Amino acid sequence: MAPPSDHTEVDLPEADGNTTWGYPRIQGELLKLGHQVSSSTIRRVLKSLGLPATPRRQTDTAWRQFLRTQTSTMPAVDFFHVDCAVTLRRLYCFFVLEVGTRTVHILGVTAHPDGP
Repeated sequence: MAPPSDHTEVDLPEADGNTTWGYPRIQGELLKLGHQVSSSTIRRVLKSLGLPATPRRQTDTAWRQFLRTQTSTMPAVDFFHVDCAVTLRRLYCFFVLEVGTRTVHILGVTAHPDGP
């Protein structure tokens, strides 16, 4: 497949909508669409469109932004213990917290967390 004579004819919605994508990622996406374009051409086209170059583009996801995007699938696990006044035993509870919905699931309760 011959590359287009004028590379600015290739639409770059990936570059505008995904500010974290660098030249290699955009190059790979264009290759999937059947356009073989060099990184230097992508850099030149982005510059002509007024989009910042890769080093100045948003390359680092802020921790808060990362948590917002991952909360629907992120679990948190931990132990807590309860001292039972009736049996005078300490019980350990292992639980999972679904961060997105704040739902707690009790996975197990035992008096001996490190063995039988």
